[in-house]
Amino acid sequence: MTTASVFWLAALIALLVVEGATVSMVSIWFAIGAAAALLVSLFSSNLLLEALVFAVVSAGSLLACRPLVAKLQQRRADPTNGDRNIGRTATVLEPITPDRPGRVRLDGVDWAARVHGSVSLQPGQLCRVFDIQSTVLIVEPQPETAAL
Repeated sequence: MTTASVFWLAALIALLVVEGATVSMVSIWFAIGAAAALLVSLFSSNLLLEALVFAVVSAGSLLACRPLVAKLQQRRADPTNGDRNIGRTATVLEPITPDRPGRVRLDGVDWAARVHGSVSLQPGQLCRVFDIQSTVLIVEPQPETAAL
């Protein structure tokens, strides 16, 4: 084993340790390049060739795998129990205007509500839950009550 092989083996081990200590997949691409350079160093004594293999394989593995890893690491929003209310019908308890929130009743529970769009809703009118933001329902008129 040559000095260059020892160097690439030490680099490979160090990069794997760094990768093991982090979870961001930063040095794995360079560890792959170091492994390729180590293999080349076993059959060649050309340090320039080894460095070129290291750079090309590291860049190639980064370009090939990074988009896939980024897609796998995307976090999806966890649905909440409130999300099940979207699309359901509620009854307006207090007037709701685009400028002023009001209150609606959904399944016997009173909710703070804001209107989606530029319409106003009056007490007794039915509305559909369009969205939920924190503890506020975003509502819109039901199609059959929109003309009222």
